[in-house]
Amino acid sequence: MGLLRFGKAGFSFWRLRVRLGGILKREAGPIRWSRWLEIDLGALRANLRALKGLLPPETALLPVVKSEAYGHGLVEVARVLAQEGVYGFGISEPEEAFRLRRAGLALPILLLSGFERHWLPEIVQLRLIPAVASVKMLEAVADFTRKKALSLEIHLKLETGMHRLGIAPQEVPRALEILKANPQLQVTGLMTHLAAAENPEDPLTREQIALFEELKRKILSQGLSGIRFFHLANSGGIIFLRGAGGNLVRPGLSLYGAYPSFRARAYVKLKPVMTLKARVLEVKEVPAGGAVGYGPLYRARKRERLALVPVGYDDGYPRALSNKGFAVLRGQRVPLRGAVSMRTLALGVSGLEPPVNPGEEVLLLGGPKEEVPADELAQLAGTISYELFCRLGKSLERRYRDV
Repeated sequence: MGLLRFGKAGFSFWRLRVRLGGILKREAGPIRWSRWLEIDLGALRANLRALKGLLPPETALLPVVKSEAYGHGLVEVARVLAQEGVYGFGISEPEEAFRLRRAGLALPILLLSGFERHWLPEIVQLRLIPAVASVKMLEAVADFTRKKALSLEIHLKLETGMHRLGIAPQEVPRALEILKANPQLQVTGLMTHLAAAENPEDPLTREQIALFEELKRKILSQGLSGIRFFHLANSGGIIFLRGAGGNLVRPGLSLYGAYPSFRARAYVKLKPVMTLKARVLEVKEVPAGGAVGYGPLYRARKRERLALVPVGYDDGYPRALSNKGFAVLRGQRVPLRGAVSMRTLALGVSGLEPPVNPGEEVLLLGGPKEEVPADELAQLAGTISYELFCRLGKSLERRYRDV
């Protein structure tokens, strides 16, 4: 990452980048409104409340806002969630925490995906709770806090079957030895991550829950005091498993109005938070047999009218949607014709009367009634809605509304 290093120099460098970024963004804004993202913060609130309704009332919520809140805007999203009374936030890098703290958000922040050793000064300075995901990480944080005479709150991340990050069951005795020798480390949470929660019948889900409970009993039997939170449920674990027995949950995708699987639609009603809109740049007549775009991947079967829209893969719109995607114009679905270019795509609008004109608004993702569902579009592109949100959110301007 390289943005947050030791001491004030790292913070100064990040502040400079943010300031420069802000200046550039403000100057570029008026030019780029031919395509934009609308972020509905009212829908975000509604989704959080809908998820709360699935859980026991004492369950704490730790929304996952990593990766720019899945492309929706880190600080703007976190402010709204804080107003709704969440326990804290889940992030991946200190840079994200710095922005939250600079925005005045004082809630607990859990560093979900482990950490690099050189992040430890910033972890302390930003008052982060690191998820310790290996014995080596535990040794590093014990050594650092002991030498600095510091105490630090941590969560232990346990490996239960996903085989990504986590302390393996056979490593738990060694982890307990380190903790007993380093009382400055305050374990306040035990966590794991479910690999297939969107499919509750998958045997792996039950195996992971059972192993987590076994490791939890083993750790608690060693007299560790102060453990308050037990958490393993992501969006799928909330929707299908009502938190999977934990007293803290980590909603991510579902907060933003998308579903971890099609089946989840029967369990909870979510509202799209991100909507991608653009304005028609030009309307062209293509003769029968005429080539459309690169390849050409499409040739008109008869005389056809096309609306050119200034959105492409440089904006995060997947090229894999070439000849497969769709949009909504005047309330009707229209097909994507030909290849998605770097900055342009073409829509077939011959069926719309009166003829489409430049400047008309096109809905490319989301919508108040989910006219272009993220999971449907993602399936056509051979990807997942998470990726759509993150890619679009990195490239396009965001407009916020809160109704």
